[in-house]
Amino acid sequence: MGNSEKPARRLRPHLFYVILLVVGTVYLVGSSLLQHRALGTGYDLGIYDQTVWNLSHGRIWMTTLVYETGGFYDHFEPILLLFVPLYWLWSDVRVLLIVQAIVLGLGSLPIYLYARYRFTTWQYRNLLALVIAAAYLVYPAMHNANLNDFHEVSLLPPLLGFALYGLLTGRPRMTWIFLALCLMVKEDFSVTFLMFGMFIMVFKPAGFRRRDGAIIAGIAVVWMLLVLYVLYPAATRGMPYPFVGRRYPWLGDSPESAAKVLLTQPWIMLPYLVQTPKLLFLLRLFGPLLFLPVLGMPVILLSFPVLVYLMLSNYEPQWSVQSYYNPPLLPYLFFGLIIALDTIRRWIGRLGVRPRWVEIGMICVIVVAVGAGYYIDAPGPGSRNFDVARFSETPRVEAGRRLLAQVPPDASVSAIWPFVPQLSQRQRIYTVLARPKMPTDYVLLEESPGAEGAPIYPYAAPDGTPTIYHAYAPVAADGPFRLLAHSRAITMTPIAEAEPLSKPLSLAGYAWPDATGDPQRPSVKAGETAPLMLAWHRTGPLNRRYVVFAHLLKDGSPAAANGLPEAVAQSGHEPGDGRFPTTQWETWTRPSIVLDEQRLEIPPGTPPGVYYVWAGAFDKETGERIELGGPGQTLRLVGPLAVTGE
Repeated sequence: MGNSEKPARRLRPHLFYVILLVVGTVYLVGSSLLQHRALGTGYDLGIYDQTVWNLSHGRIWMTTLVYETGGFYDHFEPILLLFVPLYWLWSDVRVLLIVQAIVLGLGSLPIYLYARYRFTTWQYRNLLALVIAAAYLVYPAMHNANLNDFHEVSLLPPLLGFALYGLLTGRPRMTWIFLALCLMVKEDFSVTFLMFGMFIMVFKPAGFRRRDGAIIAGIAVVWMLLVLYVLYPAATRGMPYPFVGRRYPWLGDSPESAAKVLLTQPWIMLPYLVQTPKLLFLLRLFGPLLFLPVLGMPVILLSFPVLVYLMLSNYEPQWSVQSYYNPPLLPYLFFGLIIALDTIRRWIGRLGVRPRWVEIGMICVIVVAVGAGYYIDAPGPGSRNFDVARFSETPRVEAGRRLLAQVPPDASVSAIWPFVPQLSQRQRIYTVLARPKMPTDYVLLEESPGAEGAPIYPYAAPDGTPTIYHAYAPVAADGPFRLLAHSRAITMTPIAEAEPLSKPLSLAGYAWPDATGDPQRPSVKAGETAPLMLAWHRTGPLNRRYVVFAHLLKDGSPAAANGLPEAVAQSGHEPGDGRFPTTQWETWTRPSIVLDEQRLEIPPGTPPGVYYVWAGAFDKETGERIELGGPGQTLRLVGPLAVTGE
């Protein structure tokens, strides 16, 4: 009887925290699952789901959704292996969302424990620890991360939190264990690991020796080299680490070039750190805590590698409180807050103010400040950003689910982002912009732009020569969605590049999908429409919106390339009828070939004979044409088209 009462007695002082943790975690899980049910998750969740699903079936680090890697995953994140047994029990994408929400909620535990440890002599110690834990559980950056699909960095708050707890309370074993677990989360955590070692060497916290810091720093460097040059290439089948060139092009295209620049020219970082959007990011990240964590020195110094790493990037989600990159910063913020509050209490205590009033004032300030931060930036109920449709079964969602039910479970699919995590447990799935060499069985589209701004454009060429146009026929439509099935593949006729090469677009090839007779000289009746598929090659930066067009002319000689002859028929539009403007091609096209369909309506009564199709492009704003055929030649010859009698 006595033994059974001891655990209960130990837990009794923490009962209110346990209730707070359960309520907060249930909210995180519920909001995440409701958003997923409402088709509010997307591409990244699908990547992780397919990768873990493949792992659970013995296919190691494979995903078709990261199409640049040829079917392999592009990160080294061993912690994903822990999800495999869960997938054996319940193979469902929601496992990732549930675990992520639970782990994010548990990020409050080391914060709560450290607050109680640090505030031992405080009169309102328990209440203030609860308030700080609650502040974490309603923090806008944490809620935004929870609703940004699934990402491995969201597993860091409790792991990094307990590493900090061990560091600040003299528990070396705890610090070692949780730092080691953090290394399993992502390949670039070794930089933070290195910072822990340097911290111990410089400040020598209680319970640690400087030798411990040197060992940790040495392990961090060895692990970094091992990951970059052995483990990462092995997991990605030889792919060099790509994220320096993608996210930090001004540092070069490799970790070696980045290290060289940062070590020899550290001042080069400054212009990238003081940009207005990035300073606003700091304001929104630290603002709900009134920048008090800045006073939590020297612990807040440990956050600098993560903070600088994010802010130096040219990839906007890395410095947005509405993205998924912020969870690794949260433990530093709240541990820094705890140290700052303890420091402020001592300062004010020297002025003769009663400690109890200081503590009550601190509680009120935190409640008001974090409450205001939640209202301004959080996505949940009670905030200005709350959108109930984001979590609801709307008619659009119901229509999407009816079409999803028509996709066979083993079929290969290309889908818009909201459908990717609904279909990701199959061996071949792509976004609609991925252009796989082997066409998918089905394409699932929406008649409006997709999630996170991804334009919906079905005509995209796979890598390789010659360019292939894969035609899809409608199977079903419901609401704004369409389900298409692969019907045929048409090899496009290549067009030799002009000399000199036109910029920023050139014409790479063409095909007549409904051609009759000789494909090289198709024919069409007067009064009918001839569909023409053009393959456009991106040959330079596309910072302007261009209209692409085709003209049917009587003349096929070089003299017609100046664009002046009268057109018998013509067709023109922005690609995708404006849904896929050329300004987005650089972001959303790999390789650099994009297909566009023109429909030449042959006027009734057009005299029979052989005509010539020419293609061109002009700036939508200025009307200035691209010189596709060379200097002064704004049209490019596609080929002949025979017009027969009606």
